[in-house]
Amino acid sequence: MKSEFLLEIGCEEIPARFLPATSQQLKQNIARILSANSLDHDRIDAYSTPRRLIVHAAGVATSQPDQSRLITGPPWTIAFDQDGRPTAAALGFARKNQVGVEALSEAKTKKGSYLSYQRRVPGREAVRILAEEVPNAIKELDLPKSMRWESSRFLFLRPIRWILCLFDGQVLPIQLASIRAGDRTFGHRILAGNREAVVRSFDEYRQKLREAQVEIDPTTRLHRIQADLEAAAVEQGGDLVEDRTLLQTVAHLSEHPGVVCGNFDQEFLKLPREVLITVMREHQKYFSLHEREGKLLPKFLAVVDSDGTHSRQIQAGHERVLRARLSDAAFFWESDLKIPVQDRIGLLKQITYQRNLGTLFQKTLRIKALSTFTVKSIRHPELLSQVEQAAELCKTDLTTEMVREFSNLQGVMGGLYARVQGIEAGVSEAIYDHYLPVGAEDPVPRGLGGAIVALADKLDTLAGAFCLGLIPTGSRDPLGLRRQALGVIRILLAKELDLSCERMLRKAYQGVRRFADRSREETSRSFRDFLKDRLRFLFREQGFRYDEINAVVEVCWDNPVESRKRLGAIAGMRESSDFRSLATSFKRIKNILLKAEVDPQAACTIDPALFATPEEGLLHGQVVSLDRGISKAIRAGRHEAALGMMASLRPAVDCFFDQVLVMDKDPTVRRNRLALLAFLLQTFLKVADVSEMVAT
Repeated sequence: MKSEFLLEIGCEEIPARFLPATSQQLKQNIARILSANSLDHDRIDAYSTPRRLIVHAAGVATSQPDQSRLITGPPWTIAFDQDGRPTAAALGFARKNQVGVEALSEAKTKKGSYLSYQRRVPGREAVRILAEEVPNAIKELDLPKSMRWESSRFLFLRPIRWILCLFDGQVLPIQLASIRAGDRTFGHRILAGNREAVVRSFDEYRQKLREAQVEIDPTTRLHRIQADLEAAAVEQGGDLVEDRTLLQTVAHLSEHPGVVCGNFDQEFLKLPREVLITVMREHQKYFSLHEREGKLLPKFLAVVDSDGTHSRQIQAGHERVLRARLSDAAFFWESDLKIPVQDRIGLLKQITYQRNLGTLFQKTLRIKALSTFTVKSIRHPELLSQVEQAAELCKTDLTTEMVREFSNLQGVMGGLYARVQGIEAGVSEAIYDHYLPVGAEDPVPRGLGGAIVALADKLDTLAGAFCLGLIPTGSRDPLGLRRQALGVIRILLAKELDLSCERMLRKAYQGVRRFADRSREETSRSFRDFLKDRLRFLFREQGFRYDEINAVVEVCWDNPVESRKRLGAIAGMRESSDFRSLATSFKRIKNILLKAEVDPQAACTIDPALFATPEEGLLHGQVVSLDRGISKAIRAGRHEAALGMMASLRPAVDCFFDQVLVMDKDPTVRRNRLALLAFLLQTFLKVADVSEMVAT
């Protein structure tokens, strides 16, 4: 038989930023209980509102399947006498298991044959299992923040006010803190007066909550909000400023979402667009409206947890609060502009960047040095003056009142202040963009100057963290280093900057070495492994196969642009029969060298005079010839041609392995043949480690 399980934890309002992860984690914990106890189920879903965490499992088995357990007894040789009659040992084993001797059988094991009994173990009821395990599933949640509110000192996100827990329509007797589970839920606090409802099934639960003005599905709420926002924008004669992140946030802020339109004074439109949007978004969670040409309208849309009953009063309240916020922003804007951005450079000496890495002023000097190094490396001397000035000024907005109030405007405000104060457009744009990309969906800096300063900033952060051993572990990355490394790779790829990451890191390390706890070699080694992981992640996101990625990243991690080109070439050639065969041979070569304890990267000394077969000479001659050609093709960016040259070696490699015994008895001949294979391997590794390729 199958039934359903329903759990609702009713709380005081849970912050929106905690809801998605906690909801999914609770679902995973319940799913783990079901799987670990062999309780089959059709599906399991998680829902949430600011006041409740919900898990629903459908088609759950009402009990575990019966199991059979093999119990072994005395050796078979002493269980029966010569006439086949059971001995005292067999009779005692049967009596112990409360069965007749005829129910016993022989079990053959590695240690011999034994008398045995196959005992049937009835499965436990799901009700008992869930009653025992569900409280643990809740207690084991990894909560970002938690609080105590009653005498048992129980910890949870917010105080628990009720628990609904049903299996097959019956209450499961669980308890958290001082709250015992029941069969009651509660409607919307305002619109339904917190009305109580008794439920026996998920369908009834969902329907009664909808009648009580609560929508439990965040996705449904999001779609409703999006539709209402778009309709309100059209009604107000504008277009919605798209903000997917804010949309997801407000979907977790309400149980019955509605949209209210408000207005603000025209005079605030003199503030930069970025400031207006940020003030409305960050503090108030408002959506902005703009005209077709992009100019903001003096209007906003607020998502509220209410219907339209009191919309006028709600609108007036929101307008009053926003007016105060915008007045503050206008004051900050005018006040900050009184100090030239150049005069703010000295103020950076008073701000600590990181307690082990000096001040923001020292970081600025490092960014400038690394930016200068990058400009020279890519041979764009015309950018030198622009980049150096942008590097000097890029952190000055951290001394402004606006950024102290709205930290996510860092960089943006620096660019805006620089532009208003007459700084060259290329410099102000570079300052504006130098934090980009922040998230996975953010664009990279628009210009090359901004890209260079952004690279320098991110690499300085990475070098500083790695030289102190502050490396991300598991899911923890408090300094956002994974994001910084992905930003470096994305900028290099987007701008097609043919740069060595390791060389850049060595330069960055020079700036932080006086703070370092680790040597340059340790720092480089950790950075190399870290960057490889980030490259693999990004290339997987771009659709490349894991074996293609491994083949390239292992030998070309240092240059993301070059890695991307080689990946494209390998993906295009992987179906070639010659290439597939060569990959198999490559694996064989690596294994032979590994077993022989030969370092494939060591210098190879090959003596053609020791060749005892024509196949050795043929392979050696072709490898020597192709080695130069492959190197030349790679330098010219002709990766398909280089791979084609590798594939052309297939007949010679096949003949070699068919006719030549590598591990010859003569140690001199054996070493010579191993050196030939090592040379062949080194030639292949100039392009990719094709041994990583998997036949498909």
